[in-house]
Amino acid sequence: MRRVIAAALMNLLLVCGSLFSAAADTMPVRVLLGKRELVASSVYDGNRVLAPLDILQPLGATYTALSDDGALRVISATGEVGEVQTTIVNGGRMIVLEDLVKLTGGEIAFDPQSRTAQLITHLKSVEFANNVLTINCSFPVTCSTHKWENKIVIDVADAKLVSEAKEVYIGTDLVSKARLGQRDDGGTRVVLDLVKNAGYRLVSGQPAAQILLAVDESISNAPKSAPAAKIPQDQPYTIGGIRFETANENGFDIIVETSDKASVTSSYSVDPPGIVLRFERATLSESMPEFEGSHPLLSSLRFEQVSRNPACVRVSLSLARIMAYDVRLENQSTVISVRLPSKAGGTLAEKFVVIDPGHGGREKGARCGDIYEKDVNMRLARELAAVLEREGVRVRLTRDGDQAVGLTARPEVALNSGADFFISLHCNSNGKPDSASGIETYYHMSEPSPRALAFAIHEGVCAYTGMCDRRARSDRSLYSSGLAVLRRLAGTGLPGVLVECGYLNHSSDRARLLNAQYRRKLAEGIVAGLKAYVEGTLIK
Repeated sequence: MRRVIAAALMNLLLVCGSLFSAAADTMPVRVLLGKRELVASSVYDGNRVLAPLDILQPLGATYTALSDDGALRVISATGEVGEVQTTIVNGGRMIVLEDLVKLTGGEIAFDPQSRTAQLITHLKSVEFANNVLTINCSFPVTCSTHKWENKIVIDVADAKLVSEAKEVYIGTDLVSKARLGQRDDGGTRVVLDLVKNAGYRLVSGQPAAQILLAVDESISNAPKSAPAAKIPQDQPYTIGGIRFETANENGFDIIVETSDKASVTSSYSVDPPGIVLRFERATLSESMPEFEGSHPLLSSLRFEQVSRNPACVRVSLSLARIMAYDVRLENQSTVISVRLPSKAGGTLAEKFVVIDPGHGGREKGARCGDIYEKDVNMRLARELAAVLEREGVRVRLTRDGDQAVGLTARPEVALNSGADFFISLHCNSNGKPDSASGIETYYHMSEPSPRALAFAIHEGVCAYTGMCDRRARSDRSLYSSGLAVLRRLAGTGLPGVLVECGYLNHSSDRARLLNAQYRRKLAEGIVAGLKAYVEGTLIK
C-alpha cells in the first residue's frame, strides 16, 4: 500500500514539475505596432514570439479554421491569403508572429531585455490609377496630408520604406510622378508632383493598410492660412444584402446592395484562388440576410464587419480554380462578375503559345559589362519553348535570331497566327546596381484575363525559383497607357503578360540569369502557372 501511495505521489510530482517547466519555458512579452500595444497574453518561448489569435483584428486580418490541428486560412489587411499554423501555449491557441509576418510582409524585432516585440510596418509600393493614389503597407497605419505649391505630401507614420523605387513615373494629365523617401522619425513621405492644380481627398479610413487618396481638379483644398472650409467627404453607406446570380456554367455575378455608391478596393490571389473586396465607410445592415447561392466554381463567400470606426466591410470569395473578375460600381449596388478566364479550359497541350524574347538587333536592352539583355532574353525564350514543347504545346518565337522587331509587330505575330497566349520575356535593371532584385510580372491595365494569367505565372515563377516576389502588377503603374507590347492585345481575347525575370545589374540575379539550371526552373514555373490557368490545377 505504501509503495502504491509513494508511486502515486511521485507521478503527481512529475506532472506538476512538467507543468511548472512548461510555464517556465515561456515569458510574457509586449507586442507593439508603432507605439500601440496590440494584445495582452503574448509570450516568448526562447525561440519564437507567440500571440493570441486576437492579434489579427488590430492588424486588419481575418481567419478561418482549416482543420482540427490548428491550421488557419489567414487573409491580411491588403488581401494576401495563406495558411498559418497555430500552437497551444498555456491552454490557449496562439499564432507564431514570424509566420504571420511572412504572409503580411513587414518585420518583427524582439528585445529580450525589455521583453518587447516590435512589429515594423513596410511601405511596399505605390500605384496611381483612375486618379486614385494607393499606398500599400503591410499593417494598418495612420497618415497626414498637406499640399505645398504644386505638390501633395503624404506622411505615413511608423512605416519603413522597402520599395527600391524612389521615384515612380505616373505620367497622367494630373500627376507626373511620385517620389518616396524615409523620414528621420521612422515614417515614410510620399510626394505627388502635380501637372495641374488639383486637390485631394483621403478616401480610406485611419488606420489603414491600403491608403487611398483621390486626386482631382474638382476637389478643393483650402490653404492652412485660410479660414477652415468643409471639404466634401464621401458619405457612409449601408450594405443591405448580397445576391447571387448564375451567368452560366463558366461564371456568376455577386451583387452587393448598398444604400449609396460604394468605395471598393479589391485584391486577388491564385494560390489558393480567391478575391477579397474591402468596402470602405460601409456598415452591414442589422437585418442583413444570410448569403444564399452556389456554383461549382465558388467554394465559399464570407462577409464581415472588419471595423466600425472607420467603418469597413470585407467580402471574401474562395474559388474552386483560377478565375477572372471585374468590379462594376453602380449607384446602389456593386457587381462582381466572376468568369472563366479567356482561353482557359481543356489541357495545356491543346494550346498555342507565342514567346517574345524582348529587344534584339540594335535594341540591346539593359547591359552589364559585355552582357546584353537581348541575348539573355533569347536564352530564356528558347528554354521556355523547350519546356512547353515537352508538354505538347505548339510554340512560336517572335524572333529566331538577333534581329529587331517593332513593339507592335511582336503581339501581331500572336494575333495573326491564332495563338492562345503571348508571353514577353525581359530582364530588369535600374540606376543603382545591386539595389533591387526579384521577379515582376505585368498585365495590361486592369483587363481581367491578363491579370489572372499574370498572377498565375508570377506565382509559379516565384515558387519554382525562390526569387524575391516583386508582385504581379498592372502596366499602368509604369505608363498611363500601359506597355506598347501588351497594349495591342487589349480587347482581343488573347491574354498576354510581360515577365521581368531578374535584375541584370544585380550580381546575384545576374548570376542566376546566366545559369542554365535557373533558366530551366524559371521556364518550369511559367509552365506551372500556365497549366494552373488553363486546367484549373494547383501550382505544384
